[in-house]
Amino acid sequence: MRTALLRRGLSEEHAGWVVDGLLEASLRGIDTHGVRLFPTYIAELDCGRSRARPEMIWIGDPAPRSAARLLDADGALGLVAGRTACAEAVRLAREHGVGTVAVRNSNHFGAASVYTLAMARQGVLGISFTNSDALVAPFHGVRPIFGTNPISLAVQGEGDDLFCADLATSQVSYSKVKHYNAQGIDLEPGWAVTADGRDAAEEEAGEVSALKPLGGHKGQCLGMMVEILCALLAGMPLDHELSHLYGEPYDEPRQVAHLFLAYDIAAFQNPAAFRASLSRLLRLVREQPAMEGERVIAPGDLESEETARRRVEGIPLTDEEAAAFERIELEG
Repeated sequence: MRTALLRRGLSEEHAGWVVDGLLEASLRGIDTHGVRLFPTYIAELDCGRSRARPEMIWIGDPAPRSAARLLDADGALGLVAGRTACAEAVRLAREHGVGTVAVRNSNHFGAASVYTLAMARQGVLGISFTNSDALVAPFHGVRPIFGTNPISLAVQGEGDDLFCADLATSQVSYSKVKHYNAQGIDLEPGWAVTADGRDAAEEEAGEVSALKPLGGHKGQCLGMMVEILCALLAGMPLDHELSHLYGEPYDEPRQVAHLFLAYDIAAFQNPAAFRASLSRLLRLVREQPAMEGERVIAPGDLESEETARRRVEGIPLTDEEAAAFERIELEG
């Protein structure tokens, strides 16, 4: 992946951010946002949707003592724009206690937890949001007008202890629905809706029209909150006005927007005391009695376990995904 990106003109640093972001997502078992996205990102670079050498600029002069900034990503790959922005959010947090960076004119940025984990590793509490192309219907609706609009928060406890939440505001990812349909696996009830308002899991239901929001009306609220924090705050198109990640045109930037927040824990309380309290909370959750055959986990536990397993066994690829990487290697 690094070789293919460098051949297309990315800097060493930017190529590293893309590779690290995709590998981390795959290692954590977030396959929908991991290395399987790489051929799409290559198509974006080759056709002009994303710029290999973007001229990213900070909009306006930062006001004195300001903890907020706006980055115009100039059509950069989302992983490049996102890592640039969250690094600045951390810098602002170190100076002001909190740092907020909005991003405009970006593209798909992969897994939201890539950025919150990057911030957490620097000792701050990190939060990230992004809007995305419309795949989710409003509560009781049948037509998609919202993106899956993820929310992520990560912060470090004692030692390797970690809280990392990364969730879409849809009931399930569109990639999972596509995978189930391709494999002939029945969809779960409550995942998606057809154009005539039927649950897509019903027998003889029609083609999926839209995903359902997470938890009904509450998921719609969360998705709209992310759209406001990203698209509206950065002055970008609404979700339903964005082109789709996997569809044409590949020669036009998608104008995706993100928002990153970093909180310097030392501005609020003693960092060691905070980490101890977080680990105590995580232990409390993990030690709770569970239903038969189940266990209680904290956000991020399964992903940490999957990372340890995949570092030994490798990242699984389908035959189709492996063939795509072989084509990229042969074509240069």
